[in-house]
Amino acid sequence: MVSHDIHIMSLINQMLRDLESRNTANNAPPALQQNIQATQAPASKLPFLLWSLLAIIAAGGVYWAYQYSKTLTKSPPVIVANNDNVKKDPMPIAPYETVLATPNAVTGTAVKIEQKPPGNTTTQSVQVDQRVPAAQTIPTAQPTPPAQPVQTASTIQAAPTIAEPPIKNNPIIPKPALIKQITAKQQADLLYRQVENNFEDYSATYKLEEILKLDPRHLKARLLLAKKLHNQGQINKTAEFLDQSLALFPDNLQFINTRAQLFLQQRNPNGALKTLQRINLASNSNDETYLSLLAATYQQQQSFTNAAKVYQRLVTINSEKAENWLGLALSQEKLGNSKFAREAYQQALSKNTLKESIVSYIKQRLTELR
Repeated sequence: MVSHDIHIMSLINQMLRDLESRNTANNAPPALQQNIQATQAPASKLPFLLWSLLAIIAAGGVYWAYQYSKTLTKSPPVIVANNDNVKKDPMPIAPYETVLATPNAVTGTAVKIEQKPPGNTTTQSVQVDQRVPAAQTIPTAQPTPPAQPVQTASTIQAAPTIAEPPIKNNPIIPKPALIKQITAKQQADLLYRQVENNFEDYSATYKLEEILKLDPRHLKARLLLAKKLHNQGQINKTAEFLDQSLALFPDNLQFINTRAQLFLQQRNPNGALKTLQRINLASNSNDETYLSLLAATYQQQQSFTNAAKVYQRLVTINSEKAENWLGLALSQEKLGNSKFAREAYQQALSKNTLKESIVSYIKQRLTELR
């Protein structure tokens, strides 16, 4: 713009010199005009003057407009960056999600870009931060060192930045409730209560087998399953199950009594006696079920002396049970002790708990023993 103003001023000065030279010629002495013939008057100079005046006014208007716009906007100078160092489509400094999450996360030194100076102007290196000041004035033209790199917000290339990790509000995970795990034995107990309350249910056998899978040493479930199988008439399966149970519980009196009873039903007194002798008789001298099975085993073996001893023990333990007196009477009769046999038969009839068929048999035997 300065060179343009100088060019306009030189044109104006030239026009003024031309006007001055013409005025000097017109003001020459009259002696010089005597030899001049009358000619046609020269053309008017008014258009030329008007054009000159318009040019002067236009130059002044341009200069005034430039000064006015400079003081009005006070905007920073437009710096043209070297196209070789500026990308046409600059990439964002950081991902939009990161900038939105932490707008102050972009740190570090921005890339500096060298500026190409204009042809006939002298510029001063200006360093602009990311935030451009609101107003700047143009420095006066003066000799300056070589142009320094200029940093502008629009020409910053994507620089490697380390974005601060966004602050995450880690949710507080509630502690899980302490759930007490149920052991297999506890599950077996729960299932046994269901079977115990519904023993006649068709699924009782299946549930009892499931209980034993969970807890093979569940004694009550084993006894109940043995009873269930026996009631169903599955003698062989019951016997096999009892043998398995005795392998786990060799001294269990209930398994011994049940297994001996099965042997007696199968007319196998030797197997019953062997089973009953797994435990000491002295330690079970007061168990009525055990003694009854032992006496019946001796009777099937026709060992009436041993049977009479055991039945004598039974009537001592429970004298109100007619079956004990009946067993004693039969043993004494086989031994030929008619007197003791009649007394035992009379005691059995006095209890009034026997079936009619047995009562008839006893009366018949009393008639024959007189």
